[in-house]
Amino acid sequence: MGYNKAMRTLIAGLLGIFLLTAGIAVGEKSELCARASTGTWMEWHLTSFGAWLQDPTLTDVQHYDLTLEVRPSTRELIGSCVMTVKVEQPNLNAFRFRLRDNFLITNLQLDGRPISFIRESITTVRAQFDRPYQQGEVFQLRVDYQGVPVSRGFGSIEFTTRSSGAIIVATLSQPYYAYTWWPAKDENTDKATLTFNLIVPDTMIAVANGMLQGVDTLSGNRLRYRYQHNYPIAPYLVAFAATNYNHWSQTFTYGEHTMPVDFYIYPESDTTANRQAWERCLPMLRVFSDIFGLYPFINERYGIYQFQFSGGMEHQTMTGQGGFWESVTAHELGHQWWGDMVTCATWNDIWLNEGFATYSEALWEERKPGSSGFPALRTAMLNRRPSSLDGSVYRYDTSSINAIFSSNFAYRKGAWVLHQLRWVLGDARFFDLLARYRQRFAYSHATTEDFVAVAEEVWGGSMRWFFDPWVYGIGAPTYNWGWTTTTVNGKPYLLLSLRQTQPSNYGLYTMPIGLRLTMGSQTQDLRIWNSAQTQYYVIPTPSPVSNLAFDPDDWILKGASNSEAYRPGPPVIVEMNPAPGVQTTPPSQIDLYFQTPVAINASHVSLEGATTGVVSFSFAYDSAAQRARLTFSTPLKPDQYTLRLSPSITALNSGLALDGEFFGDLPSGDGIPGGEAVIPLRVLAATGDVDGNGCVDDADLLQVLFAFGETGALPADTNGDNVVDDADLLTVLFHFGQGC
Repeated sequence: MGYNKAMRTLIAGLLGIFLLTAGIAVGEKSELCARASTGTWMEWHLTSFGAWLQDPTLTDVQHYDLTLEVRPSTRELIGSCVMTVKVEQPNLNAFRFRLRDNFLITNLQLDGRPISFIRESITTVRAQFDRPYQQGEVFQLRVDYQGVPVSRGFGSIEFTTRSSGAIIVATLSQPYYAYTWWPAKDENTDKATLTFNLIVPDTMIAVANGMLQGVDTLSGNRLRYRYQHNYPIAPYLVAFAATNYNHWSQTFTYGEHTMPVDFYIYPESDTTANRQAWERCLPMLRVFSDIFGLYPFINERYGIYQFQFSGGMEHQTMTGQGGFWESVTAHELGHQWWGDMVTCATWNDIWLNEGFATYSEALWEERKPGSSGFPALRTAMLNRRPSSLDGSVYRYDTSSINAIFSSNFAYRKGAWVLHQLRWVLGDARFFDLLARYRQRFAYSHATTEDFVAVAEEVWGGSMRWFFDPWVYGIGAPTYNWGWTTTTVNGKPYLLLSLRQTQPSNYGLYTMPIGLRLTMGSQTQDLRIWNSAQTQYYVIPTPSPVSNLAFDPDDWILKGASNSEAYRPGPPVIVEMNPAPGVQTTPPSQIDLYFQTPVAINASHVSLEGATTGVVSFSFAYDSAAQRARLTFSTPLKPDQYTLRLSPSITALNSGLALDGEFFGDLPSGDGIPGGEAVIPLRVLAATGDVDGNGCVDDADLLQVLFAFGETGALPADTNGDNVVDDADLLTVLFHFGQGC
């Protein structure tokens, strides 16, 4: 569902006045219907909590056959709905459906037999079966009804006189107001196909879901429009509109697929500019099919009709729009994939509809013909930044429209969740995620946890670190960051301090953050990972950095991003000579360089060989060079060594403990003070001298032969590739006799 901005503000203000009068606090601008009343408020609760107690998994509605006569002169509806229902569990003796109690049920039949019913609430009817139905059986329940409807929500059914004097009758059932005009098992998790016959005065054209099968002339100056929709549809997406429309049609072609695109517009709105505005949906169909996969209802049609609602509503195959805004057209078309084909299982999960459709607006700006690409995407997302961050994307409270349809959280922050997920995963994996999600839940429903599971499958591990704060939690990070540069042993480094300073109830956010380094006339983009409230980074650079941009492309939704003076961090090992790993020349000393002067002594350092044991050394520290040196009485013997540096080493300027964790490369650390450095160093023997006695002889050859085929850091592995093989044997043979 999309909204016109000016009308949003007006509606929110009117609702705010009502809610404040009723003693209910309003904390955000909400996209609501201004018709809210105490009766409506009570009905929300009856609908969503007390009135719908039947387990929805007891039955599976397979088809609705709905015939509805609309009488604008009396504002009356006369309807008949035949539900074809499969029983999913044994001994079913009743079936609940929703139909408001202002309608008179004139006939209720089960498989052609009259049955009784009980009115359980304003909204709910219980059909009493005359026998138990067993699992696997299929029954047909016919409900004939008539009455004057009562509109709820955003305008679930409205009889409106336009400025031209013509009457329009139109529906908008979202979220749970289908019962105000037709009987259904109104569950998002139970989709069914639809036959819809609409009888209207012959001055009207009637629009509904699916394909128009024909128009019949009836007595009394009436027309019957027959629609058929062969794709599963959630009840809240079933809709109609009837007025004196002007109609035109275009054709959408995508590869071998062709379908009609129909437009229904008020005569007084029928201008060239408005037609062109709506026809923007044709290139949108192509762009979204490229991004999301083929338009999901390609065997039927897409269309737009004008109605009295101030924004738009994504009725399946046929969107209702109150105007001609490009962003609303993109939003509602995006819903055909995200909301209609894949529908939120519960209203708690509405962001799976609205966040996705809002991000579709931004994707259109990025991909539409003539777009600047990423700059357009960035601008689109900044324009969709939430005005408030103190709520969750997941809607815990679904008792009212206000709670569900939060512009800030379900729409905008929901779109930012997807935008940030794209940043985390990268384009290839992000769009693969959307493809997998679509494939898995096409023409069905999904929960937030269903989407999380697919994301974790693409990521290759748990993503609770992302979804828990961004979807289930409140807030967003505020970053305070400072930087400086240093040179160690002739090499330049960037030093960055980073703090998350958002309110404590917002929690912490683990995110990759983009940095853009300027070095003279050159720039370099890189990522850092931030997972702590305070974190420090030491980054080698090709040349000294003259400027730093933090999250320069605005991939992260931030409370704020504040530059501050650099805060000195913990000591980090930036260089080791010889380097960690395999060395073919036995070293007689090891030099360790830190990015900052440190308090260190010999007791903070140890070196131990796997076979040679603890190695003695003399220790010296050069504060000016920021270098610790270990000197050995003789070169290290061939062996696998482990060098350890204690976290008791501290920085002189900050007093923070060594950030020493070694992950295969230097600089060390995870950005958090207090971590022992454990660095491997392997010294190989002279070429071919396996036993290290200085002579390549029979003993070396035998060691290679006995260890042949074994893996690991073995003395017989002369080339350090962790396997004793032909290459090691040839090395010994080629150097045989040397040094003897």
